[in-house]
Amino acid sequence: MRKIIIVTALFFTTSNLLFAQLPAYFDVNSKYKQASELFEQEKYTAASSLFYEVEKDKTIQTPQSYNNTFTSNLKVNSEFYRAVCALELGNDDAEQLFKRFIKNHPESPKSKQAYFQFGKYYFNQGNYQEALKWFTKVSSIDLTGKDDTEYKFKTAYSFFETKDYASAKPLFGIVKDQNSKYSEQSTYYYAYIAYADKEYPIALKNFEKLKNSENYKESYPYYISAIYFLDKRYDDVIAYAAPIVENTKQLNETEMLRIIAASYFAKQDYTNALAYYERFMKRDNGKTQNNQDSYQIGYTY
Repeated sequence: MRKIIIVTALFFTTSNLLFAQLPAYFDVNSKYKQASELFEQEKYTAASSLFYEVEKDKTIQTPQSYNNTFTSNLKVNSEFYRAVCALELGNDDAEQLFKRFIKNHPESPKSKQAYFQFGKYYFNQGNYQEALKWFTKVSSIDLTGKDDTEYKFKTAYSFFETKDYASAKPLFGIVKDQNSKYSEQSTYYYAYIAYADKEYPIALKNFEKLKNSENYKESYPYYISAIYFLDKRYDDVIAYAAPIVENTKQLNETEMLRIIAASYFAKQDYTNALAYYERFMKRDNGKTQNNQDSYQIGYTY
């Protein structure tokens, strides 16, 4: 009888301990879920606060190992996402938080994502060389969906800014054909590199995809005009470029005036060639005028 009483007492003591922990366990889980929802809504300040509460929670472990493992994973994830929140908010402690996470959890599946996020930290600062040190620790297979697309674009752009066009081009080539917010930018840079590599048909095909772009309307027309000119499509140069320089502001307007003038000259329309050469000279002020320009200008007088 005494044994039965002791066992019964032990059962109720253990049960009371277990059930006492359930509210705390569910509270941690609820906080994590709420923090995740705030994170998805880009409410990073509020999300960070809740992630911190989950990360620092002192709930006594339950006798159930599954719950213990699950809670531990929530804490690891909270530590990671709190660092991401700091990055998105531009907080000074973002670097410290990512370094700590990588040090504390080198075997975590989130460590690769941490490398990517840490690379973004330097990318956002314009430190592309340092960003590449972290981006190159990550493989595309470590990321999914939007993260993978963003990773490819920002790695490509970092290569572009460090003049490693050969490494940037294939990544831009992948992203430009995907439906994402980076598609248009990737198309532009892919076309630019193709132009620099003298792959003019490829460059033209991709620059022409930007004809309705608001973001690049002041830059891509020059490259289309230049490719037409290099292909000796002088009528196309005039028909395309002349209305653009008359009606829009162009970053390379001086060069476009030179190309239009040279196209008229090639067609032996010296009156129009001179008119555009004079506009070119006024804008250029002798900065880029070369011997061929000077010869053709002199010939038109």
